[in-house]
Amino acid sequence: MKENMFYGASHLIFQRAEELRNSMTPAEEILWKHIHINEWHLKFRRQHPISNYIVDFYCHGIKLVIELDGGIHDLEDVKRYDEERENNLKELGLTVVRFKNEEVLYNTSQVLQTIAENIQIAQNTPLADGGMKLNIIKIGGNIIDDETKLSSFLKDFSSLRGKKILVHGGGKLATRLAEKMEVKQTMVDGRRITDAETLKIVTMVYAGYINKNIVAQLQANGCNAIGLSGADGNIILAHKRQHPTMDYGFAGDIDAVNADLISSLLDKNISIVFAPITHDRKGQLLNTNADTIAQELAKGLSTLYEVTLIYCFEKSGVLLDVNDESSVINKIDWNYYQELKPSPSGVGGKIFAGMIPKLDNAFAALNNGVKKVIIGKAEELESLLEGKSGTTIVNG
Repeated sequence: MKENMFYGASHLIFQRAEELRNSMTPAEEILWKHIHINEWHLKFRRQHPISNYIVDFYCHGIKLVIELDGGIHDLEDVKRYDEERENNLKELGLTVVRFKNEEVLYNTSQVLQTIAENIQIAQNTPLADGGMKLNIIKIGGNIIDDETKLSSFLKDFSSLRGKKILVHGGGKLATRLAEKMEVKQTMVDGRRITDAETLKIVTMVYAGYINKNIVAQLQANGCNAIGLSGADGNIILAHKRQHPTMDYGFAGDIDAVNADLISSLLDKNISIVFAPITHDRKGQLLNTNADTIAQELAKGLSTLYEVTLIYCFEKSGVLLDVNDESSVINKIDWNYYQELKPSPSGVGGKIFAGMIPKLDNAFAALNNGVKKVIIGKAEELESLLEGKSGTTIVNG
């Protein structure tokens, strides 16, 4: 079974759950007969470990917990414990439904009707409690290189509710360090040629100082975070880029994302900060474009969450006039995009050519399950997510 079904439950919790399965109450036995094989075609588990608790019944597919209460739950101290327990379960993104034993024993049909109503809500609006929404936010060098902007952005990121991932680029620190170490840097079309010595530098800077500095600031802002590269936990698998005429060195193109491991961390309310370093599972680290990492994470996790992908860069969004920050296009769908970009022969086009790759990537993400893509300024993070600024890109 997937680890994220248990939210970090300990061996002792598992052991106790097994004992409880062998001594179910009469009310639990009645309800189990009705929901074990059910009309909703959902899989329920009984006496299921979740974090520090054992819940009576759990459906992982819709994150639904069903609790049955005996007479002891009328005591004031038990009520307080139940309230704390329920709040903790809700913080994990779970919906909790409670019944008294007497309701199950003497009014089973009404209990099943209530369960059916909660299932319908969960299936029709599976993200009603916010537990399955995920924001993946990518920031670039313009934020990384500015301590004030970075500090302000991380405060805004920390205040975002729900599950979230931050992907960061490298900024200029690696280039400055390479200059001090007299390691020549070669750029082609804005992309770094990553030779063996450069790989050492970018790994130290991106996966080291920048990544851990971000994590430390998030912790200071009350956001529990973990910093990872693609090599950690085999979380992003890539291969060395192949090109017919150009050798990009140890640059990586992504093959796979370990969505289950990422989900297990997110389900523990841990925000993840990804550095733009991946690996090939053969011992080779690879320097990988942060925009691509963000896109592949969004695509890979879209089967588990409703994913919004946010690209934060120096402009206010997609502009009709690259020199006019007020010319932001608020919303772009596929048909409008065809009007905005140049023809295949390169004729026409109403937007800056440099935006075309970003928009192509955005629609590629949308075509692979991502809910929406937003492009705008990191300084406007909250209003970007509210649709009040930036450009929102959607299918349709």
